[in-house]
Amino acid sequence: MNRVLAMMFKEWKICIDTPLGYVIAVAFFLASGYFFSSNLFLIGQADMRNWFSSLPLLLMFFMPALAMRMLADEQRTGTFELLATMPLRTGEIVAGKFLAVLLQITLLLALTLTYPLTLALIGDLDVGQVSVSYIAALLMASSYAAMCLFASGITRYEVVAYVVGFGLLLAMFLVSQSLPLLPPAMQDTVMLLSPLAHYESMIRGMLALEDVLYFLSLTGLFLILTWFSLERRRWM
Repeated sequence: MNRVLAMMFKEWKICIDTPLGYVIAVAFFLASGYFFSSNLFLIGQADMRNWFSSLPLLLMFFMPALAMRMLADEQRTGTFELLATMPLRTGEIVAGKFLAVLLQITLLLALTLTYPLTLALIGDLDVGQVSVSYIAALLMASSYAAMCLFASGITRYEVVAYVVGFGLLLAMFLVSQSLPLLPPAMQDTVMLLSPLAHYESMIRGMLALEDVLYFLSLTGLFLILTWFSLERRRWM
């Protein structure tokens, strides 16, 4: 566990010491602030539900940027071979990199806590609904982080990792948006497998065990796929 935490903090320090990390943080905060203020001032709705509904779209663009260099850069520069010679298991490398991405997005979401605090000052805030929605956002972000880390693990180039990660998230988004167009017999199955359907269920304020288990399973699946792709490369 100490090796995993050391890997996580090493990667996190690299991110906050580079201009890219600050650019991503500022861009995320500006974009999320736009969606929040548009709901508050243009639409006149003093709640967070529309902002949380727009969050998957934001993460679809920003999550691949946070994860793209994690493994692709190691393979491009040859430092992954150095890691492979150290007393680090492949699973520990994957876990450390994943936790570093998750820590970054958690800190970015923490910046947005100013939004519900603002609403609490000007009106009644449904604290329970907002709290469950933030839990849903973290669960969805963890699954997106695992998917984008997988994309970073199958290529040596950061741009390719971004495109692949974005493509995976876009595919999930389009499948969810196509639900009304599907035959009724397929809708229940697609809804069961759609991350956005589970997320939308949670941001209504209902913390269901099946939704939590879905995101944990999706995260675990892509972490295992990442481990497998790196382990196969390690022994080639």
